[in-house]
Amino acid sequence: LILNTPSHHRVHHGRNRYCIDKNYAGTLIIWDRIFGTFEAENEKVVYGLTHPINTFEPFKVQFHHLVNIWTTFWATPGFFNKFFVMFKGPGWSPGKPRLGLSEEIPEVKGNEVPFSSSASQLLRIYAVVQFALMLTFYEETFADKAALSQVTLLLRVCFIILTLTSIGFLLDQKPKAAVLETFRCLLFLMLCRFGHLKPFIPSLSFTFEIFFSICIAFWGVKSMKQLVSEPWK
Repeated sequence: LILNTPSHHRVHHGRNRYCIDKNYAGTLIIWDRIFGTFEAENEKVVYGLTHPINTFEPFKVQFHHLVNIWTTFWATPGFFNKFFVMFKGPGWSPGKPRLGLSEEIPEVKGNEVPFSSSASQLLRIYAVVQFALMLTFYEETFADKAALSQVTLLLRVCFIILTLTSIGFLLDQKPKAAVLETFRCLLFLMLCRFGHLKPFIPSLSFTFEIFFSICIAFWGVKSMKQLVSEPWK
């Protein structure tokens, strides 16, 4: 009655119609009971967005909803209606209740297939390896942030964001993913050369240089082939 449970929280993350805008509580579910947003788990919860975006690109994942609000804002007539677009539910439009109409939410059939990359198994392994390496730099960066210069800290954060973006491009099979990955690997070597990045095990410095040099050669060749075959795309 009082504390949040795994079952309650599953409902919060569901895309089923009965799950939308329910069980906001982090610890005390009693608040949802008081304010009328509590819902018990009464059928299998299907996780995800009501309108899946089907991408691994981090910027699109993080900002697609803001883009949708911006588009809806300008498409909605009337000053007050534009104001309500920003503060009412994403399903709202003039003449509808605050959270929109539940019947307009796509119905869950139970056989939904989670979005998966069409990339080859080898490319997925490569992405996992690069992600794991990025995590080590992330951990090291924030463990030693007090000792790092502002320039080094900024460059490392930018490199981490670039890595996530490049991995997303690779998994999404974006046309210019090879170009971005070539640039990212080259940037890694440059940051290491100027002391802004260093392997978590110093003795592996040479190994990292060889590995990323091979990556530059591989993705560089793919980039050149793409640029030659599709120069104007």
